[in-house]
Amino acid sequence: MNKLVIGTVVTSVIAGASLIGLMTTSVNDRSIVQAKDNVNQITQQHVKQPETSISNDSFRNIEAAKQSLVFEIKGEASLFEGTYHFTIKQGDKIIMTDFGTASLGGPEWGKVNQTIIVPVNKLSLDIPLHIELYEIDQESGEQVRKVIMPLTMYASSKNVDNESFRNLMITPVSVDYSLKGEARLLEGTYNYTLKHGEKVLAAGFGTASIGAPDWGKVQYDWNRVGEHN
Repeated sequence: MNKLVIGTVVTSVIAGASLIGLMTTSVNDRSIVQAKDNVNQITQQHVKQPETSISNDSFRNIEAAKQSLVFEIKGEASLFEGTYHFTIKQGDKIIMTDFGTASLGGPEWGKVNQTIIVPVNKLSLDIPLHIELYEIDQESGEQVRKVIMPLTMYASSKNVDNESFRNLMITPVSVDYSLKGEARLLEGTYNYTLKHGEKVLAAGFGTASIGAPDWGKVQYDWNRVGEHN
């Protein structure tokens, strides 16, 4: 059975080298194709890089990519009707805007517990990612009592407080990945191992749309991979 090994940093930005490996382990075919892509250290942000396509006798046009970054916000808020708003930015560019609700409205302190999913295809290189949480003033419609926190997939943020928010912390939770390409395999079956460095994040098998000798399509998605758990 053929084995597909995917280096998860192929579309992330870290210090060092990213690696995708394709390995066939059948008796008659032990070819190995490896593609190494050196990348620069960029402000500890996971953003989209140009996809690297790799091939061998059993796989071709294989591309792996991160689809989204998942964060969790926890803390407390004292807000009118418990409603807060947030905007995620890279520099001045708005990536997404949404809102959430604390467990209690002001003047009580309600708990904040929300998952935020950031689409990678909206991100750019070189620019740090951050989140702004705030209230909307009922009279003026302006953003007030704002807190700003960095978003990074490498560490949780420090606690942040003001008159409306306290003990706020943002933690990186997981990453969504996708794989696409073509394979020519017996019964179309392949094994995969998804790694970050030496750490195995996911392992299993999949099936191409058609078995050998034809080339079948390969498409696989990994959701909520706990790279940072």
